[in-house]
Amino acid sequence: MRRFWIVNRSASAAKLPAPGRRFGAGSSHGSALSGRARLLWTFGNLFMLVGVVLLLYVGGIYSQAEYERYAARGDTDLPAPAPIVPQVDQEPAPFTAPVLGSAAADGEAGGQVVGPIPSVNPDHRSAITRVAIPSIHVDSKVVEVGWEVKQQDGQEVALWQVAEYAVGQHRGSANPGDGGNIVLAGHVGGYGKVFKDLYYVKPGDQITLYSAGQQYLYTVSERMLVTEEGVSPEQHAANAQLIAPTEREMVTLVTCWPPKGPDKFTQRVVVRALPFSPAFAAQSPAQSSWTIR
Repeated sequence: MRRFWIVNRSASAAKLPAPGRRFGAGSSHGSALSGRARLLWTFGNLFMLVGVVLLLYVGGIYSQAEYERYAARGDTDLPAPAPIVPQVDQEPAPFTAPVLGSAAADGEAGGQVVGPIPSVNPDHRSAITRVAIPSIHVDSKVVEVGWEVKQQDGQEVALWQVAEYAVGQHRGSANPGDGGNIVLAGHVGGYGKVFKDLYYVKPGDQITLYSAGQQYLYTVSERMLVTEEGVSPEQHAANAQLIAPTEREMVTLVTCWPPKGPDKFTQRVVVRALPFSPAFAAQSPAQSSWTIR
């Protein structure tokens, strides 16, 4: 048996081809496959890396947006968004009511408030820090907003800023207790959508403003839907009066409407509220109709 195994092993060994003769012809093909595999592996990992970077970038944007929305809530202790105010060389003396928008500027403004360049008292500062409207679940910080100067029909006009996540108080408009018109504006879409439900506020609903360490309670007295695009100059002037200074204290809330569709941002929802009084609050729920013009 031992001799037979040795013979067979020798025969088997004799049948094996020489290494060079068996693999020599395919060695270049194997190298090509190996190089192609390495190239595919490299590109695959590169695409994975790019995908991870993009995912982190988009995730970072959404995380920042969520943080800003949370920080803009009135019930948080996080710092409020930075005010958006005019430059110092664009300031001095009384508030000029801006037009709420115009057909010529709506495309550029994207629903922002457009009007004459205002001037304000350099010593005036917006004092409101928070607004709460329980009926539509709004509880937001308030920041001061100013304007940018733009060219329109050969004239300089003011393009009012809108706070991205918070509610904006128009610079130069009254503070609570001043006895004038307190103008607050906010986005209906995009960003924080803080006034996305302003359309659904009804007469009799309550609004609380926080200013200088005090709370001021107001009751909604009127809600209006005004058209801004394709109307006469007289209509624009009438709309502008809604946010003009007044001799009695009131709150005027403004946002664009509708938030989408072919007529997007062609109208404005304007809600007015007066200082709270029990007698007025008892009568208000019956006055639920819209004023449309």
